[in-house]
Amino acid sequence: MAIRGLEVKEAKTKLIASTEGFDFLGWHFKVKRNGKFISTPSDKNYRNLIKKVKTSLKDSRFKLEARIQKVASIIRGWRNYHKYCDMKNHDLWALRYWTWKFIRKQGRYNRQQTNEQKRKAFPPIPWTVNKFINVKGTKSPFDGDITYWSKRNSALYDSYTSRALKRQGHKCGDCSLAFMPGEKVELHHIDGNHNNWKTNNLIALHRSCHQGQEVHSSKVQQKQKLKVS
Repeated sequence: MAIRGLEVKEAKTKLIASTEGFDFLGWHFKVKRNGKFISTPSDKNYRNLIKKVKTSLKDSRFKLEARIQKVASIIRGWRNYHKYCDMKNHDLWALRYWTWKFIRKQGRYNRQQTNEQKRKAFPPIPWTVNKFINVKGTKSPFDGDITYWSKRNSALYDSYTSRALKRQGHKCGDCSLAFMPGEKVELHHIDGNHNNWKTNNLIALHRSCHQGQEVHSSKVQQKQKLKVS
């Protein structure tokens, strides 16, 4: 690791048995007694999720509907982040129940309507244990093969983004440059309507391109429509 410029701090480093398990980047990694590798959300990451959801729902600066949408965004992001973990013990039942009681207590919805709002707050996201995208044995992020890494990274995104990347040849729909390893890909709705998920309304962009004001101008939006068509 030293040749890559990584300096390990001894005070924060320890050696443990793989069967004991360790936390890293919000995951808990462990090798079970049968020799199989497993990863789950770390306890700290799980506690942070609960805190974030409750804080968002209690934020009275926003309407209840906006708070529920915020929670849905948090849950969607959390589940996508852990979609290759073993999630059978993280169905969020207790958090769902707390959310149901909180929404019901606001007096806005009857029981059936509260159930519907709870479903909106906790969108179902599929998960598959250890379905990681393996790197070919001869490949390295430092080998300069941008095409390989762009194609590999596209498999890490959901169906809409992945399909947009394939249509665009794994290049940004605005600047036409390939996505470098580790670069964030964002899905842009050309007409600005985030409920319009039609194929010709979606385009994959670099985060920097997406955040640029020029991307949202009517002139560039028209150019993007022509590219996707």
